[in-house]
Amino acid sequence: MKTSLGMKASLLAGRRRVRGSRAGVVDGAWLVRRRRSAAWHPLRSLLVLAGVPVLVLGLTAGPAAASGGGRVTFYASISGPSGITAGPDGALWFTNTDSDSIGRITTTGTITHYTGTGISNPVGIAAGPDGALWFTNVVNNTIGRITTTGKVTIYTGTGISGPQGITAGPDGALWFTNSGRNTIGRITTTGTVTHYTSTGINGPQGITAGPDGALWFTNNLGNSIGRITTTGTVTTYTGTGISGPQGITAGPDGALWFTNGNGNSIGRITTTGTVTTYTGTGISSPGGITAGPDGALWFTGGGSYPGSIGRITTTGTVTTYTDPSIGGPAGITAGPDGALWFTNYGDNTIGRITTTGTVTGYTSHGIDYPQGITAGPDGALWFTNTGGNGSIGRITTTGTVTHYTSASISDPQGITAGPDGALWFTNYGSNTIGRITTTGTVTHYTSASISGPQGIAAGPDGALWFTNGNGNSIGRITTTGTVTTYTGTGISGPYGITAGPDGALWFTNNLGNSIGRITTTGTVTTYTDPGINTPYGITAGPDGALWFTNYGGNSIGRITTTGTVTHYTDPGPGAPYGITAGPDGALWFTNTNGPANSIGRITTTGTVTTYSDPGISTPQGITAGPDGALWFTNEAGDSIGRITTTVTPKISKLTPTSGAAGASVTIAGLNLSGATAVAFHGTRAAIVSDTATKIVTKVPAGATTGHVSVTTSAGTATSTKIFTVP
Repeated sequence: MKTSLGMKASLLAGRRRVRGSRAGVVDGAWLVRRRRSAAWHPLRSLLVLAGVPVLVLGLTAGPAAASGGGRVTFYASISGPSGITAGPDGALWFTNTDSDSIGRITTTGTITHYTGTGISNPVGIAAGPDGALWFTNVVNNTIGRITTTGKVTIYTGTGISGPQGITAGPDGALWFTNSGRNTIGRITTTGTVTHYTSTGINGPQGITAGPDGALWFTNNLGNSIGRITTTGTVTTYTGTGISGPQGITAGPDGALWFTNGNGNSIGRITTTGTVTTYTGTGISSPGGITAGPDGALWFTGGGSYPGSIGRITTTGTVTTYTDPSIGGPAGITAGPDGALWFTNYGDNTIGRITTTGTVTGYTSHGIDYPQGITAGPDGALWFTNTGGNGSIGRITTTGTVTHYTSASISDPQGITAGPDGALWFTNYGSNTIGRITTTGTVTHYTSASISGPQGIAAGPDGALWFTNGNGNSIGRITTTGTVTTYTGTGISGPYGITAGPDGALWFTNNLGNSIGRITTTGTVTTYTDPGINTPYGITAGPDGALWFTNYGGNSIGRITTTGTVTHYTDPGPGAPYGITAGPDGALWFTNTNGPANSIGRITTTGTVTTYSDPGISTPQGITAGPDGALWFTNEAGDSIGRITTTVTPKISKLTPTSGAAGASVTIAGLNLSGATAVAFHGTRAAIVSDTATKIVTKVPAGATTGHVSVTTSAGTATSTKIFTVP
């Protein structure tokens, strides 16, 4: 194996956004992204209490069916990249621990992500003897296999527990470490699993094939190096200086080399068990290690953020490289291009370093702590990325992601489509309002009165209205950039905002536990109720009322335009956050906290349904998409989610409108995915392909002139126009 990875229990808390105080606001009021401190360790040893691993993990973007009511699909990004290895296809393959996906990057930087049922916090990865990649799933205790075309197979087996490192063995099987049960596992390429135990195995992590035909592994908790033959005989070696060993690899000198995560040193052990330890300036909590093409060993250093890449010769000379593109390095491997490739767990990037020390960083998709989301005027969804310095993302309904950066984007939060055909967003970090065209041109507007802007909405007066969370005021900005600020009794920590059916703007007072209303001339009214508790999102409902989330009360609220409040309990309970009106006449909301991590639906009469999926992880914003589905941001999962409704299909266009039997026909519309039948004037046709907005079919033999129909589980749609069969 090219890298060995301990679970990053303490690290995850530092990487994910957490709820905390901002600018004096009480806990729970704002979402705060915190950089890792200098004390985090990307490859620290597995935390153990009474011999049981403590896994503090963010379950994120996983696969799900893409059609039917309540079905969820996820679009992932690089998220918590951990293990990395060279694939048989000339590319590098890596595990996305935080987004439950496997990534592939070419040597020119093109990145692809693969999801699949059963991928659950993958860690280690290795090229198998069968031309596929094999990886460990540390959370669901399975071993995964992915072909170079992206087909995923998951293997279970009694005794697989907290699998970490994995490598191809000399016997044609894969060997892996079971940190949860202190065993070494073996899995054949057909999925047969065998386990080997020994009293000397203690917290095994990294594993590699040795030059002597055996497997060698690190005992992270036992401070020792282990050796296991292909028949299962285990030998354990101790030595001065072995301290929390992590990664291990075969060196060019016939010895094994390993990292001492706790000892800030690099170790060498001969196949007869002689141990030597090397220290050097710059070695700090080393983790992954691999043999380089230059005859030296290369390793990742994760001591003080952002960390470093190290090189050690077989005689013990150490060189350390730092670079802005290094950000919490974890795994490392030799690439087919003569360079070293590594994962930046801390910055969600993949790094490349030449043997002369030149570093390049590669990012993916651009989904990084996504927050707000809205449907754009261009038929795509637009969202805010609060990670890093912040960026604006765009995702099509087929999942293609583009992201735009600008020096003026700073911790963007809310986003909405403006009346001028552009997208408008709030920059919490710089106290400005941003505007981005659908081609990516960014403009920002400043004003001394903008203070902690959060939510934003298009008003009925042709302007944009936003909440000043730190300024306890409501702002208005024209499409030419003129800003006006309104204060009023009762405005306290305003957050969400929406245009109401009465020509006014309605907003939530997160700290004041109330709902506010402001006219376009600036008159403010505040409504209180005992059930309003830390409200966040708010939207206009199809029933002429306003609907909002009570984050603190685990309920959904409804307020009429005259101020009458009703509350409906969220059965999650999951701290409801964002809310939007769906195309099905119901309200849809995100449950962003606790065990729920789900998407909720509430009818205007108060009936609540909750949809769960392993890939939903701290969902935040939610909006209705142009394809008849709901789209939401998975903040902790660095992904965008899509959930279908149960609305009936609709046909908007037939192309062409005439054709003989066998002719290809495209049916455009909404809610078409999962079609069970297509018929031409009653004669059933074959479905070539289907998405939410398009079905490709062929005119069936025997069809006659008439209407075309599409049937899904939610109902049947019939074309308004006649299709002519000559």
